[in-house]
Amino acid sequence: MGHMAIRKKSIRHDEIVIRFGERLRETRLSMGMSQADLAARAEVTTNYISRLEGGGAAPGIDLVARLASALGVSIAELLPTSPPLADMAVTRQQAKKLFDALLQTEDRAVLHLMTQLLARLAEATNR
Repeated sequence: MGHMAIRKKSIRHDEIVIRFGERLRETRLSMGMSQADLAARAEVTTNYISRLEGGGAAPGIDLVARLASALGVSIAELLPTSPPLADMAVTRQQAKKLFDALLQTEDRAVLHLMTQLLARLAEATNR
């Protein structure tokens, strides 16, 4: 029975790991550095930088500090910021109100436009 535990599970990282990777990549590109440049400065492999940027690896806080100093930015600048949940709830309520109001419209053009927009948004969200 014990051999089951050995099989490596693919870990699904939290959204913040993915957003950190995007932020890392943006920052690196804005500094005009290649993945190899950053890897050399932060003393990790290029492959690891690639995994970090793709959201496939979660860095420890010590590595975040090394990456920040390698890029010449503060740690805070590397960390993704997210809107507080309260804001999200308020925004969601506003969106729902607008949505419900628009759904009641008899204007075919508005409904058509809204349907197209929602389809595009759904597509972008599910990528």
